[in-house]
Amino acid sequence: MKVETLDHVLVRLRAALEHDDLVAAAAVIESLQPADQADLVEELSGADQVALISKLDPADSADVLEEMEDQEAAALAELLPPADLADILDEMEMDEAADVLGDLPAALVAETLREMEEAEEVIPLLQYPDDTAGGLMTPAVVTLRREWFAQQALEVLRRAEPDADSAYYLYVTGEGGRLQGVVGLRDLVVALPEMVVEALMDPAVISVPVTADQEVCARTLSRYGYVALPVVDEDDRLVGVITADDLIEVVENEATEDMYRMVGITGAEMVFGPVRASVLKRLPWLAVNMVTLFVAITVVDAFERVIAGMVALATFLPLVSGQGGNAGSQTTTVIVRGLALGEVTSRNGLRALSRELAAAAINGAIVGIGTGLAIYLWKGEPVIAVAAAVAMVLNFLVAALAGVLVPLGLMAVKVDPALASAAFVTGVTDTLGFLFFLGIASRLL
Repeated sequence: MKVETLDHVLVRLRAALEHDDLVAAAAVIESLQPADQADLVEELSGADQVALISKLDPADSADVLEEMEDQEAAALAELLPPADLADILDEMEMDEAADVLGDLPAALVAETLREMEEAEEVIPLLQYPDDTAGGLMTPAVVTLRREWFAQQALEVLRRAEPDADSAYYLYVTGEGGRLQGVVGLRDLVVALPEMVVEALMDPAVISVPVTADQEVCARTLSRYGYVALPVVDEDDRLVGVITADDLIEVVENEATEDMYRMVGITGAEMVFGPVRASVLKRLPWLAVNMVTLFVAITVVDAFERVIAGMVALATFLPLVSGQGGNAGSQTTTVIVRGLALGEVTSRNGLRALSRELAAAAINGAIVGIGTGLAIYLWKGEPVIAVAAAVAMVLNFLVAALAGVLVPLGLMAVKVDPALASAAFVTGVTDTLGFLFFLGIASRLL
């Protein structure tokens, strides 16, 4: 459904709620797909959300909560009576239910679990953080034994009636539930009834530990092209499965988080969120940028007499520092992305640095010579032209050096490279860009 259509639907939904016609409001919501339902519910006030959710069937309400943003879903769940919330969570995927409960106050969680019929399946998931394999996995997994015949395995599968996505891969476990292999559903269906599972399974199954970070899980799934990933504990026992749809939102959230952090915003920020929240998220790194800029200003201040003797120098200061900052941002973006995807590590950091320095030398020479010629043709000042050209080359090299070493250094001290790299790299290129340009010009004068 198009966004314009949803806007009109929202008008009808609000009109029904204003007239306390919950039947009509529920009918409006039920006519939509879950993703569209969630978008509209998020636009309503808390009171309207509670009234509408209470009117919907628990299964429909479960679809809405699953599609809502985590913070919005938790805020709505906190407003619902524990008994109603329990009915909804019983209809949700267990990993999704655990995510909602994990964001609620402990007292409400305890009361809701007492009301839930599926509490025993959700409780084990609550011990794992949301951003780990344990927090993402679905624990209900149909497993096979290697000594079973294909016909026997299919009978077990029929009786279990697993979800379509969870049955695409069937995992083989041995003594103590230890993971031994994987069988594709198609291979099992087309196999002769008397074939044993061991002959059908692939023993080289890729798994992730229950404590693995969600980014590691997403990279693993993408690297091997799977649609599901088994999760094992420290004893290699199968404890759950992560499906591709579980990681789609993870990839989106991680990309959004890195995008925000690259510009110094700590945490996700909504366009129409509270102003106070925006200030608190943006202010810390604006303060850091201010400090780095003061360092750059002290360099300019040290060359006050040189600038006074040739005022035209001041005109081109932003050019040298700005181009260096742009080059640094490019390098930083490439390296931070490489770190996030596991392409760049401490082991191959020097190779990445040599590559970036080579690119910086070429780009710096081309841009520097072009800049020097433009300045000479415009101002007729050979000193400024040469100083700008040389400073540009040097600043591009510094940008490459800082763009690689700063993210690697931050990662080594357990600081997110995406959060702090831009501020430090920009500070370095501004400061040294001014120093190179004014220092060279002062020598040539």
